[in-house]
Amino acid sequence: MVEEETTEQGKVEDDASPEKEDNARFAWYVVNSFSGYEKRVMIFLEGLLKRKYPDMVGEILIPTQEITSNVRGRKTSRKKKLYPGYVFVQLDLSPEIIMDIRSMSNVSGFPPMNQGNPVPLTEAEISRLKGQADGSDKAKVVRVPYSVGQTVRVIEGPFNNFTGVVESINPERGRVRVIFTIFGRKAPVEIDFSQVRQV
Repeated sequence: MVEEETTEQGKVEDDASPEKEDNARFAWYVVNSFSGYEKRVMIFLEGLLKRKYPDMVGEILIPTQEITSNVRGRKTSRKKKLYPGYVFVQLDLSPEIIMDIRSMSNVSGFPPMNQGNPVPLTEAEISRLKGQADGSDKAKVVRVPYSVGQTVRVIEGPFNNFTGVVESINPERGRVRVIFTIFGRKAPVEIDFSQVRQV
């Protein structure tokens, strides 16, 4: 019985090794697209190119980051491309694939120079890209419609209708530090983004 289990385990290891080899064939490459045409390039890579070379095209990535804006007390989110003009694709590279990608419309080739064989990204580079895309590498960016030194008016809370000057902004906490002049003295107060408006 013990011998049979050993041989079964041996078979499992043999079955797993081609899969490891399969992953080793792939490397990540950067495709330089015209700005604004990244999605079209991605559709071409996922569709036509993947159908033509089903075992040679892997994952395709356009890294994006969620941008949160606070306009008139309303928080809105949108996706922003981290690297406009670039599409990242996992390929088992061949001269035919290089030619097909370079001859595609809306593509200017493989950076940095469209000559010779494309250079693959390192594991560290692609890990950082994926981390940025899923939000684990960087915190969400919050855009605030005012800046340091700008005059703002409080619209709610204990300082309602007070006017002051923005001293500092803390996007991570969603708060702004405003300097008010109360009874002739300067008083710094931290207030939520939603409680202030530009004057």
